[in-house]
Amino acid sequence: MPIGLSVMKLNNKILRILKNAPLKSLTFSLYKNYNTLPIPLLHDFQILLFVHKFLYHGNKMPSIFVSYFTQNTSVHHYNTKDKYSLHLYNPHTNFGKRLVKFKGSRLWNNLPDSVKILNSIPAFKNSLKIVY
Repeated sequence: MPIGLSVMKLNNKILRILKNAPLKSLTFSLYKNYNTLPIPLLHDFQILLFVHKFLYHGNKMPSIFVSYFTQNTSVHHYNTKDKYSLHLYNPHTNFGKRLVKFKGSRLWNNLPDSVKILNSIPAFKNSLKIVY
C-alpha cells in the first residue's frame, strides 16, 4: 500500500474515532464537521496558497522563489482569455508532473477567476475552501 494511502486511511480512522462514528460511515461528513480537508485536497490547498502568496505577496517570499512561476503575459502578448493564467511548462516525465512548479500552475489555472482575484490571504483561503 502506498504511504499516502495509508496516511489517508489512518486519518479517516482518527476522525471516526473522534466522532465515535461507525466504521462504514462516510468520511465526507467527518471532514466537514471538523472543517478540514482530506489529505490529497489539503496538499492541493497548500500548493494553491503558496502560488497565491507568490503572486500577491511575493515580497514576503524567500528570494529563491522570485521567478518560480511565470504568467502568460510574460510569455506572449496576445490578448487571450488565459493571459493572466500561469504558464504551463510541458514536463517530460511523471516526476515533472508532481513538481510544485507544474502542479501549482495547473491547479491555479483551474481556479475560477472570482477566487484568483482575491489578494487577501484569509479571503482566498475561505473561498478556496468553498471551491474544494
